[in-house]
Amino acid sequence: MFTRSLPVIAALSVLAAGCGGSAHAVVTHVAAPSALPSSAAPSPSKAAVAAATPITTDPLTGLAPRTSPIVVIKVDNATTARRYQKGLGHAAIVYQELVESGQTRFAAVYDNAYSGEVGPIRSVRETDLELLPQYGRVAVAFSGGNSGIKGQFRSAVASGKLLDASYDVLPHDYRLAERRVDARNFYSTPARLAAAANGATATDIGLRFGPIAPTAGKPVTSARIPFSDMMVVSVRYDASSGTWSVFQDGTAMPGVAPANIVVQSVPIKRGRYVDVLGSPSPYATTVGHGAALILRNGRLVHATWKRASVKSGTHYVDDKGHDIPLKAGSTWVFLQPKTQSTSVS
Repeated sequence: MFTRSLPVIAALSVLAAGCGGSAHAVVTHVAAPSALPSSAAPSPSKAAVAAATPITTDPLTGLAPRTSPIVVIKVDNATTARRYQKGLGHAAIVYQELVESGQTRFAAVYDNAYSGEVGPIRSVRETDLELLPQYGRVAVAFSGGNSGIKGQFRSAVASGKLLDASYDVLPHDYRLAERRVDARNFYSTPARLAAAANGATATDIGLRFGPIAPTAGKPVTSARIPFSDMMVVSVRYDASSGTWSVFQDGTAMPGVAPANIVVQSVPIKRGRYVDVLGSPSPYATTVGHGAALILRNGRLVHATWKRASVKSGTHYVDDKGHDIPLKAGSTWVFLQPKTQSTSVS
């Protein structure tokens, strides 16, 4: 668990990311799951059947299959960056992860050759090196970063785990835009990056899609998902569209309306590096198992997430070990520190 930064550092770090939010509700603590063998494979029979069955839907969304190479783009979520954010609503999957001083950043996964701009694009994090290889050898787009983490990323590329689609490698595929008080905005398009990097296409990463019983879980209309004392996300269900609105520190994200919300409770440890202000970089552990919440169709279902290795996909299962299906469409996964509690109403 991280201690709060000193006031001066906290004030300065607002230039690197956003600040805290609000909410209400009946608190539903994300309980720790019962111990599971580390070698246990989630729903083995179902996974085997899925592997043997020809893919008829996109394994990332459950919609029509796509053939474009996957591109993962790191997108800034600093308070100063939010007015400039573009393209997040077109991603198949978006991860929100903890970074320095209690703030957050996005890893947006595209497999649809989206031709619009995405950004502002910022640096890769140590968390990404464990999180992203489950997609295969996919292109990762970022700009800048700690030299140590960039060295680790280059090692992952050399070992065949990922592809480098950063500004350093593909500068002509990025656009340099507005200069903010704390950064320079970089943008690119998934279509250009996919064509340039030509990485892996979508494969099974553990997600399952389909209907759930009308009485599954319990009805909810909103949830408050804190990452730290300084950063709170909230979501609200829109019954007319069957999607969720996402709010960063109380401000709605325009154009963002995922079909599924997954709150994945993860251990956070101190990483090996610090940012430019000297704040330690947190490392979210995404291999193993833990508690999760799935919000779809205005209902909340308790789950356990399980991932056997860095190259394995992540399964969200019930208390009998059966995969819990998501609604077809996009999914936002919040890698919430396990020291925080989600509340719903």
